[in-house]
Amino acid sequence: MNAEIILVKTDASLEKRETAAQLLFESPSFLAETVTMITEPQDLSLKALMVIEVFSRKYFEKLKPFMADIIYAGKIYSDSSSRRCLAKLFGLGIKQDDDVLSQELKKEILELSFLWLVSNEKAAVKVFSMQNIYDLRHEESWIVPELKGILEKEITTSSPGYRSRAAKILRKL
Repeated sequence: MNAEIILVKTDASLEKRETAAQLLFESPSFLAETVTMITEPQDLSLKALMVIEVFSRKYFEKLKPFMADIIYAGKIYSDSSSRRCLAKLFGLGIKQDDDVLSQELKKEILELSFLWLVSNEKAAVKVFSMQNIYDLRHEESWIVPELKGILEKEITTSSPGYRSRAAKILRKL
């Protein structure tokens, strides 16, 4: 069995993604194959992202060596489902206590998160992106005013989920 076979047998259900994530944990070569499927897009890339996102919740430590590749792969994807998984992965990386992310990687996350926040994306992508920007707000002095301006402009015309997270972040700012 290899990563491709695991992903073909996986669907969007949480149970199947958790099973696939456990198989990745048990085989480091499968994990590396799955990350390659993310960094070199193909038919199974979305499934690979969905499984890696679930995998990262329990086993983020094992994903650290691949974070730079995953972050840089963010530029490749244009669909909201993939971007949602990526934004969640970015958030997990940001929340790590150690130096998982270099300044360069944080800058890349900020760039992608701002792009996705102002693009025509689904609410989930925007919510995770605004949270990532908020979590990185101390990286540069211009981040807070930019984020605040975008949220204030968009809050009245956005979805309830967006409005809820935007209001929470605006209160904290």
